[in-house]
Amino acid sequence: MIDKFIDKLLLILRDLRSSRAWLSIFRRSNLPRTEADYLAMNRRNFWVHVLPAKINRRSVKFSYNWMWMGVVTFWLFIILVLSGVFLMFYYVPSIERAFDSVLAIVNAVSFGRFMRNLHKWAGELMILAAFLHMMAVFFKGAYQEPREFNWIIGVLLLLITIFFGFSGYILPWDQLGYYAAAIAANIADGTPFIGKFVKSILLGGGQLDQPTLLRWYVIHVFILPTALLLLLGVHFWRIRKDGYSVPAPPEEDE
Repeated sequence: MIDKFIDKLLLILRDLRSSRAWLSIFRRSNLPRTEADYLAMNRRNFWVHVLPAKINRRSVKFSYNWMWMGVVTFWLFIILVLSGVFLMFYYVPSIERAFDSVLAIVNAVSFGRFMRNLHKWAGELMILAAFLHMMAVFFKGAYQEPREFNWIIGVLLLLITIFFGFSGYILPWDQLGYYAAAIAANIADGTPFIGKFVKSILLGGGQLDQPTLLRWYVIHVFILPTALLLLLGVHFWRIRKDGYSVPAPPEEDE
């Protein structure tokens, strides 16, 4: 029975490799075998094209990349998106119901406590992973020419990640969230020239009220994710153009 199952699976895979769907994704029916095939696949397929055609073997080692903190940060963001969509089904951005909706998620919704804790811890770990990734880039000198622009993009991504955590801190609208919104408004008010304008945008008026919570909710679920995705696209594109990593020193001969 197992042999028949394997034969049938191989037949399905063979038919799949000759299908139009396979060709639309990989642009070729056969898997690459030579270096020319790999380079051709790299040029024609978007999902492969975003990665460099050639990289230094030592630069992808686990120890050299400081535990792949950039990749960890990206996947923590994916976890945040998935768990955040789950929480959006139950969270109510209302000053009267926000805190009660969070309690309902934790106590009444199936897997609610798990998803909220997953969202919370993934957010905190994402900030830590992004910071460690920046430190790795700094100590390896990967911010130097020709990667100066991508370093600036990385700094912006780190700031957005921190703002993510801060805006999510406000959304339960408990005492901590209320006073966090007040502190953010007061900090914005101290900004030269545009402080009053930024404060009015964050408050949605002259005081902490329903428009304040609604605006922080929009910032958290729409503005920051959109900005982060756009900058991530530029970040990955610059990695593709500038080279995957700083050239590693040659291996010493024994």
